[in-house]
Amino acid sequence: MKTLLKQEKLYSLMQSKGDDPYSLAKRMNVAPSTVYRILNGDRGIGGELIPKLLKAFDLSEKDFDKLFIFSEVLPKNNRQEIAK
Repeated sequence: MKTLLKQEKLYSLMQSKGDDPYSLAKRMNVAPSTVYRILNGDRGIGGELIPKLLKAFDLSEKDFDKLFIFSEVLPKNNRQEIAK
């Protein structure tokens, strides 16, 4: 399983808090480049960032599904068959 970020929801939460990537990074206590890479889809959201992101928006673990979804990762040999 892979954890994916609901980017539209994140942008909506950022807008409601008046956040830009830099201010969100500061509230998460991470480098701004980390937030930029997450927003651009260049970096996945791992276990260490999930709680920081939830906390930045005053969300609890119960609110996990507001920002994240699980995606099943297929083995490489199955990806091509499904893409056809």
